[in-house]
Amino acid sequence: MNLTATINGQTVTWNNTVFFDLSIAISDAEFPNAFHLPDARFEPFRVGTFVGSIEEGGPVRCDVVTIAPHGNGTHTECIGHVAGKRYVLKDCLRDLFVHARVITIPLRMASSGDLLVMAADMRRALTEHVTAVVIRTTPNDASKQTRLWSGSNPAYMELEAMQYLHELGVQHVLIDLPSVDREEDSGALAAHKMFWQWPQAPRPERTITEMIFVADEIPDGDYLLMFNAPAFDGDAAPSRPCIFPLVQSS
Repeated sequence: MNLTATINGQTVTWNNTVFFDLSIAISDAEFPNAFHLPDARFEPFRVGTFVGSIEEGGPVRCDVVTIAPHGNGTHTECIGHVAGKRYVLKDCLRDLFVHARVITIPLRMASSGDLLVMAADMRRALTEHVTAVVIRTTPNDASKQTRLWSGSNPAYMELEAMQYLHELGVQHVLIDLPSVDREEDSGALAAHKMFWQWPQAPRPERTITEMIFVADEIPDGDYLLMFNAPAFDGDAAPSRPCIFPLVQSS
């Protein structure tokens, strides 16, 4: 079914049955891991003689789930990540559907030896304001969905690249890396703070989604983005961003 809506003054049409799922599921089987955070755990609830496991003879499956959203898979985070408990995702993420653009950017080695998303490439790939930008880095292979990133100094965003997105007025950044900042940066989180303008001029309406996967068959271009993030009372939550190709826009 084709649906039409006006989003930020732009009329867009999309087919609600055709979409790409950008998420890496949080699982206790095959999963990525980052920042030395504990793996997700799904354990049957037990009390007395009751066990929440069909396999163990219980009447239902009832799991107790332990997760660390920042390291277990795709997650969307808010300014509370750097500002503390005064900001939580359920209050900051008010956009359910937004205009998004998928761009592909090569990782380049800086003089430090780190791999970065460079500002010069960002300027070439994105030349105008969009509400959300979905960043696919290259090389791009399926191992991103199960890679153990911890302790490997993964690629991240050059600060000037994030400053450029701020200057364009981008509200939501989605990227296929564990973080927009360096794994070990002595707590600076400079790119996060630049995007959220913390602490000088906080922008709580903005979000960052990390550890997505953008398959090669997804073309660069414009889409309708649906976040699919639960109402977590914390700085971040597992999410399932999906993008719908636009049939037409005006």
